[in-house]
Amino acid sequence: MRQIKALFIALAFGAAATASTGCSSTSNGDASTDGLTNDGGGDTSGDSMQLFGLSTGDSCFDIVSVDPGSVDVAAGGCMIGVDTLVGSALLVNYVQATATVTIGKDGSLGAGPVAKNMGTLTRDGTTSDSAMPTCTWHQTDTSNLTLTATNQFTLSVTEVENMFAAACGAANTPTGGTCTSSWTWHMAKSTTKTPPCQ
Repeated sequence: MRQIKALFIALAFGAAATASTGCSSTSNGDASTDGLTNDGGGDTSGDSMQLFGLSTGDSCFDIVSVDPGSVDVAAGGCMIGVDTLVGSALLVNYVQATATVTIGKDGSLGAGPVAKNMGTLTRDGTTSDSAMPTCTWHQTDTSNLTLTATNQFTLSVTEVENMFAAACGAANTPTGGTCTSSWTWHMAKSTTKTPPCQ
């Protein structure tokens, strides 16, 4: 299988993505809850749900921890090395006007609208191994984001890789030509890293 380091570079910094669009919102600055609530501040839904916000624009978010039970290095997993990435940071972008969150450079882990602390982010495209650019594959990611505090969230990801190019060779192609990894990261805005988050 591909080396973990090469996969992380492709996953976090180099993959292309197709983003979903969100709904319109208003602007009220850093750590805004605009797009996550109806009025950019308090809860107007009539229930007691506590709403959280994200800083606008590009930010680095640390991977603080990973939940036990990740499906990654076992049979059928894509061997991304999600456990080894704890302590690393990913680029996160939040656009108030569309309430859209994008995770990873070029949306490598998905993009989509977030409302009332939750959103489903998607990406569907071709990825290449940074150490072997002719080794390409089709990759889809579905990431469920749940805000747990302002600038903190869990990200539950399912990634499917298939359609590997012949240039990848048998050693870099999963058995049967398809692999699936799933995991949950806990992430928080970094206090020490700035974009591009490397």
